[in-house]
Amino acid sequence: MAEKFSIFETKFNNDELEEEFTNFFYKYNLTSIFTNEHRAGGITVTYVDAKSVINTGGSYHETLKEFSDFISIANDNKSYEEALFKLIYDSRSFQALIKNIRKYMDFIKQKIDSDHMSNMWNIVWYAQELK
Repeated sequence: MAEKFSIFETKFNNDELEEEFTNFFYKYNLTSIFTNEHRAGGITVTYVDAKSVINTGGSYHETLKEFSDFISIANDNKSYEEALFKLIYDSRSFQALIKNIRKYMDFIKQKIDSDHMSNMWNIVWYAQELK
């Protein structure tokens, strides 16, 4: 069993679903989002949120899988950790977290030239559109 993230406050009683939900983040190398979770408040996760993450056709599942590709790019960038922390710091619900992730992904796809992807997280961190 993967170690649970302390930031998540589940609003359902289903240990198996909670375990699958947690394992998803390990499976797709998304754990770096939660590196500084101890500095942020809690994020509530509903039963529907968790199901959308673990079901392969779920919209949250697809969003997070796609975001895992962005996390692997320029992860040695100086603002990488700060930009990812901002995602969880600004989210109180899982729905808000997904909304922020989608906003980041849209910004990266539309505003950052492929020649500047090595500097992606600095650009994301300082972008006024994401403040």
